[in-house]
Amino acid sequence: MNVIYHLARADFLERTRRYSFLIMLGLVLYLGYLVNIGQITLRLETYRGVFNSAWVGSMMTLVVNFLLGWFGFYLVKNSIARDYETGVGQIMATTPLSRPVYLLGKWLSNFMVLDLLVLILMLAAVAMQFIQREAPQIDFWALSAPFLFVALPFMALVAALAVLFESISWLRGSFGNVVYFFLFIMVIAMVAIMFGGQIPLLDWLGFGVFKSSMAIAAQAAYPAYQGGLALSMVPASAEIQPFEWAGVDWTLSIILPRLAIFGLAIGLTLLGALFFDRFDTSRARLRGKKAVSGVNEPGPSDEMTSTTAESNPTVRLTPLTAASPRFHFGTLFLAELRLLLYRLPWWWYLVAVGLIAASFFLPLETLRQNILPAALVWPLLVWSGLGYRETRHDTRQMVFSAPRPLWNQIPVAWLAGFVVALLMGGGTLVRFGLADEIASQLSLAAGLLFIPSLALALGVWTGSSKAFEVVYVVFWYLGLLNKVLELDYLGLHTPQNWPVYLLLSLALFALALLGRQRQLKS
Repeated sequence: MNVIYHLARADFLERTRRYSFLIMLGLVLYLGYLVNIGQITLRLETYRGVFNSAWVGSMMTLVVNFLLGWFGFYLVKNSIARDYETGVGQIMATTPLSRPVYLLGKWLSNFMVLDLLVLILMLAAVAMQFIQREAPQIDFWALSAPFLFVALPFMALVAALAVLFESISWLRGSFGNVVYFFLFIMVIAMVAIMFGGQIPLLDWLGFGVFKSSMAIAAQAAYPAYQGGLALSMVPASAEIQPFEWAGVDWTLSIILPRLAIFGLAIGLTLLGALFFDRFDTSRARLRGKKAVSGVNEPGPSDEMTSTTAESNPTVRLTPLTAASPRFHFGTLFLAELRLLLYRLPWWWYLVAVGLIAASFFLPLETLRQNILPAALVWPLLVWSGLGYRETRHDTRQMVFSAPRPLWNQIPVAWLAGFVVALLMGGGTLVRFGLADEIASQLSLAAGLLFIPSLALALGVWTGSSKAFEVVYVVFWYLGLLNKVLELDYLGLHTPQNWPVYLLLSLALFALALLGRQRQLKS
């Protein structure tokens, strides 16, 4: 336990000093602000509880579990990867530190980071009760108990999932980030909402803990209440009416299943030990041996040649030809495009060709609802390399020392990303033109410009692919699939947004240039 504690403590302190943690801290504070101004609310149809300690604490807990459980994963899912990148893992591999102990230390560190953010939002809940002034007396137990018994167990589970994903090699990178996004929506949230009321161990988000007592209180005050409960970011269409709710009676039948989630989290962490390679580089060494299998140890004739060469001190150098200062746009563009599409499997191209072909033949409504959203999420991991590839492969000195690295490399990298977007969405663009849907055509064109601009700006400024992967999937899922009109960057549901996204594309491209200029000066 002592080793686990010190490992977690060192990792926690290192993380809280990072720039990314400060960004997440700012986002969490903004989240608390949105709850305080009523932008995010817990409602039972058109009813809500009076803002007393029990209601405020429970509402903030559900906000924490849903949003921090969803996006906090990406904050903590980099601890093991960082040990790979920095070489610290290779040092640890030479110590007697076992796989389970190492992973438990990482899990505890993840849990501590998430707990700190939960604590900040709990303080925001206290501030909210003071601001609303509907029930000025603070009941600290009623306010803090939901965080203790509902939020913390779920944060432990999220921390464990982050460790498990990093332990499995094919989930460690960008693919794992995308998998978790849909895993949270389609499995974690869906299962918890559908079955959590009947099976408490599956009520990870905690809706089932609060729903029954809230529903009883709402129905007692308003008999017309039908039984719905929702965490909403959309203003209600009717006036919200308050009712008194005294909170949850925290009995053992409620607390024990919540504590069992801690056991599930530890079990998932230990499961990761079965997949974790403990920074073993033997496979890399085997690949290296295969790569140089044609190179043999020097034989007698080689040694004789070497001796003869060393005895002759004459050195002849071939003169360098004059370097051409011209900028070869086509050569650089093809190189950037090859780097974007590097190492993609054959089946990726097969699916891409199928989506492109479908866009020329299927009905327009099918394109809007299915084909175009699929086509423009398929190259997600291609675009995510824009802007950060130099940091990932540590080639910044090489790239930045080239002639005019700002104006030569950044526009060409953007163009390569845009060409991929144009290939995937160009068929629909042509179909919109043939159908004389000019507004839809303009919206789609603005959206195709927006994608590489967003990828490039986030890649340059964050030095990671994670920010783009998360932000883009949020735009794609909410804007295209769930019709949140403000995030409909392709104009599939509201073609009037194209001037906004055109300006955003220009602003993001300028931001990418500014970020690269900052890198060149540092």
